[in-house]
Amino acid sequence: MSKSIIYLLHFAIYTLLFLFFGKGGFKKTNNARDFFVANNSFGVGQSVFTYCATWFSAASMQGVTGNVYAYGVSTILYSIAPWLFGAIFHIILTRKLKDYDVITVPEFFEMRYNSKFLQVSGGLIVLITYTLYIIIQVAGFGIVISELLNINYFISIVLMYLFIIYTTFGGLFSVARTHILNFSLVIISIIASAAIVIDSIGSLEAIFEGARLINTRPFSNFPYVTETGGLLHPFAKGQMPPSIIFMSFFGWGLGLSTNPQYATRIISTQDRTTAKKMIIYSLIILSLLYFGLTVIGLGARVLVSSIESINSVDEVFPYLINNTIYSHLSGLILIGICAAPISTANSQLLLASSGFTYDIYKNLSNKSIDDNKFLNINRLFIFVVSTMALALSIYPPQSLLEYGGYLWGFFASTFLAPLYGGLFWEKATKQGAISSFVAGIITLLVFIIKGSKYPSLPGVIVSGITFYLVSKYYHGKGSVRDEK
Repeated sequence: MSKSIIYLLHFAIYTLLFLFFGKGGFKKTNNARDFFVANNSFGVGQSVFTYCATWFSAASMQGVTGNVYAYGVSTILYSIAPWLFGAIFHIILTRKLKDYDVITVPEFFEMRYNSKFLQVSGGLIVLITYTLYIIIQVAGFGIVISELLNINYFISIVLMYLFIIYTTFGGLFSVARTHILNFSLVIISIIASAAIVIDSIGSLEAIFEGARLINTRPFSNFPYVTETGGLLHPFAKGQMPPSIIFMSFFGWGLGLSTNPQYATRIISTQDRTTAKKMIIYSLIILSLLYFGLTVIGLGARVLVSSIESINSVDEVFPYLINNTIYSHLSGLILIGICAAPISTANSQLLLASSGFTYDIYKNLSNKSIDDNKFLNINRLFIFVVSTMALALSIYPPQSLLEYGGYLWGFFASTFLAPLYGGLFWEKATKQGAISSFVAGIITLLVFIIKGSKYPSLPGVIVSGITFYLVSKYYHGKGSVRDEK
């Protein structure tokens, strides 16, 4: 039986399972709270699955593996360490955020600062950023399915489009059910891939010893030839300098710490204790999975030191499974790689919808809208946003990991100070929050237009300083914050 037929059978089985897991949420969804935060009903088990599945995107599955293949262990400092650093803030967030009866982060801004402007502006940032970030997931899926089924990239991304629309129409209940399936497949695929790579080379020690000797160009259009020992050097012997790694903490790290997709997961839990356990257990699981991806990336480079037939780091993992270490498990592994972007995309599509329908439309024009009408408007808007993301994904970014870092910088520059300052600093004022938001986004955009590689750094600094100084000034003049 040919590869294509075997892969098609795997994909067909996955599709049936996906449809089964996704259908249950429609019956439970009756209003906005059900649709966006599952009526705050998730226990520890369900919360861990949906937190991890939302986190583990194409940027992790394909981006990290491919970057480890190209740059080596410096990828840990560039992406994994900032992500885990940012997640520590989520533990802090659980202490206060559950005290507020909100559905979205922009709604918290309105409640804490009594500012419709902040809720609407926050909703707009959520809408734009997630629409652009979904491109990463659609492109990642398209790369793998093109390899899996030997079909055109455009047809592949249309399949992704249909998958995410189906689940997101059912709200978070449906999305979270598919997360159980998808994240289970992610875990299986990483364990299986790492085991096959280790078995092919002989041992973990042999992988690291072999990686130390590599001195080739990873693929033909890659700008650098790897120096001997570079794959095990923390800064890839100059290819990933300390400045880039430092800056990544402002984009990836602080962006993740204030990212609404994780705050929403905290809101959707039953209570503060559940939320804290969710984050701690998830970080343990994610750390182990990233170790597995590091082993796979380094092992792939030892097995094939240069791949002439690919053009980006995001193609490394599917190429490896389909060619270098092809086995009877390859179909299952490739489905697992596909599952990662689907889980993140449907979470982000749901949030993009909330940004417009809940934080902008309902907030400004129709607070008393009928529940059924509101849910139908959400589904219509989900269709519109996913169609836009599909169109933009036809020409995807060169590096999913690098592109994602830029987008997370928007959250770091706009949400960080008003969110954490509003929760933990009593002197935070409405004027400080608005000034911080505006100053952060303007600074970020100015540096993006100027071509800066690290626009989130000045964005975060200007936003934070503005928040502190303006809040202190107005609080000193007697501005009293609105209590929740």
